[in-house]
Amino acid sequence: MSKRVLVRHRDGQKEIALMEGSRLLAFSREMNGVRAEQIYLCQVDRIVQGMEAAFVKLGKDQTGFLPFSECEEKPRSGGRLLLQVKKPPIGEKAPYMTADIALAGRHVILTPVSSACAVSKKITDETIRAFLLNAAHRIAPEGMGVIMRTEAPNAPENVLAEEIQALVEKWQSILQKAAAAPAPGLMEDGQDGLARLLRDEHGAIEEILTDEADAAPYPGIPVRFAPHPFDLYGVPGKLEKSMQRKVWLDCGGYLIIDKTEALTVIDVNSGKYAGSKSGAESTFLHLNLEAAKEIARLVRLRALGGIILVDFVDMLTDASRQAVTDALSAALRDDPVKTVIHGFTHLGLMEMTRKKTENPQ
Repeated sequence: MSKRVLVRHRDGQKEIALMEGSRLLAFSREMNGVRAEQIYLCQVDRIVQGMEAAFVKLGKDQTGFLPFSECEEKPRSGGRLLLQVKKPPIGEKAPYMTADIALAGRHVILTPVSSACAVSKKITDETIRAFLLNAAHRIAPEGMGVIMRTEAPNAPENVLAEEIQALVEKWQSILQKAAAAPAPGLMEDGQDGLARLLRDEHGAIEEILTDEADAAPYPGIPVRFAPHPFDLYGVPGKLEKSMQRKVWLDCGGYLIIDKTEALTVIDVNSGKYAGSKSGAESTFLHLNLEAAKEIARLVRLRALGGIILVDFVDMLTDASRQAVTDALSAALRDDPVKTVIHGFTHLGLMEMTRKKTENPQ
């Protein structure tokens, strides 16, 4: 089914919604300020030995958090460091910084301070993985590393090499700017939320609807002006329903989502679902398959991260449990954030972990 992006500007913020047909897949709200992938020339403000971390100044009023594990050498107070935002500020938490800088393109990621090469874990075919890893070692610049993204198999090696060269030139420009700049300060603004979404969706976007009359065009994607793009697809209502503790499924079942500091628990309930005449196992399987697809959507939309436990309706056979696992895995495939499904625990709960990201709310 075709996907489209809706962009709305309101109260100094840019709101972005990703739609697949009538389904709301993703939502983000962005203000001018600290965001993922930005690169700063930081000044070390203070060292906290008990936390094995440092707090660094990004600008006049912004402080970042740098664990010692995210830099090769222990920082010293007052020192200058070139760091990247690994995780943007979430609530009261400071931006999470790293010295392991990564510059992302459509097909590859260049790691200019690390020589390791790798292939996206979303590419599962071992033959393709081996081919891409060999290619990464061949075209990686000396002293730098290359990570092959999920779109890499669709590009010839010369295209990958050209993209890497462009990223190398960007890195050299950042170094030149940092060498002459006072600390702290922003060295590379990176891509905004819309650009990152288009990059991560790998060319699957059919069009962009925006309320910005003079919006710049995007290569290969039609941009159409709409004064109220969110209202055209009922985004506010869909977002409100999706953020409730109780979320109804089309079949009449529902999900209960409880988020704690340590983990998120999702409970699948039959609700009004009457099932079919094929028997209880078929009824429970149908309910759980629909729930799996909706859970994958909500995990991305609500930016759920960390440990996630799902209490599906009990199934009697391993085949049914495997079918639900496969359905959940397939539904999560388009999520740009890495999610690992660990399977059913001995208590019958589905356990998975997802990288923590910024909360859209």
